[in-house]
Amino acid sequence: MKILGKWSPHAHGAPASPAHRRSGRLRRRDQRGTMALEMVILAPILLILFMFLLACGRYFQTSSLLENAARDGARSASQARSLADAQARVDEAVSRTLDQSVASCKDSASGTITTAFTAGTPLSVEVSCTIDYRDLGLLGIGGDTQITKKFSSSLDPYRGVRDGNTP
Repeated sequence: MKILGKWSPHAHGAPASPAHRRSGRLRRRDQRGTMALEMVILAPILLILFMFLLACGRYFQTSSLLENAARDGARSASQARSLADAQARVDEAVSRTLDQSVASCKDSASGTITTAFTAGTPLSVEVSCTIDYRDLGLLGIGGDTQITKKFSSSLDPYRGVRDGNTP
């Protein structure tokens, strides 16, 4: 029988020579265990790659949430009439936004007003938190990483602003 232009003696019932049979057995015997060996080599590499992707995802998600918290806090604080009310609004915006973040960031999150609370000037809010990477210790990154984001929003120059001491 002719298969794709090649003639096979086995297809016509011709017995295979002992050398031909041995080479086939040797070829099969040499390939035993190669799949297990490939898995032993590739599994740690794939695990490290997966953990690295988890660490990057955690960092970028937290960074994005911090930017949102700083923006929301600054815009909300710019609507306040006193510094104490503005700081309370920043704290509320930070806690509301970071409810979606990892536990270590929720616990360590803080937002502060970093500029003077004066009409007509930009009001800057800085939000920071610490991400814990100890659960991804296989990568050698174990430890904490602090992320800080800042956003500014202008206070209306024609609006009355109290310093907190005057009613």
